[in-house]
Amino acid sequence: MTATRSRFLAIQVLLVVYLATTVATIGVLAARHADQAFATDEAWGHAIVVLVFAALLVPAASRAARGSRGAYRRLLIVSIVLPVVSVVLVALPHLLPGWMRVEQAAYGALLLVVAVLAASSPVRPSS
Repeated sequence: MTATRSRFLAIQVLLVVYLATTVATIGVLAARHADQAFATDEAWGHAIVVLVFAALLVPAASRAARGSRGAYRRLLIVSIVLPVVSVVLVALPHLLPGWMRVEQAAYGALLLVVAVLAASSPVRPSS
């Protein structure tokens, strides 16, 4: 397996984990919907937005692995921007429940690893 394929495989695995944990989060929110301190409106809205990003990144990574420059650009930009957004969301007091702030920090770290992998020379397309 080439370095490029290996890194794209790692990216794809990380993004599937991101998607699966986001789906699990929505399941937990649904199961605990009666607990308004846990399943706040902000938590629901945030989980849905995260799910959309995760659902879009998984196929973008697959297309990027097959050579799509546009998909690669989207993957790289989003995987750089979302960790920055994560820092802001975690830092804002009372925006999200504490458990979701921890989850968001983990998502930020995961996407930072994706960004580093995507920006590495074996993955980055030549100009």
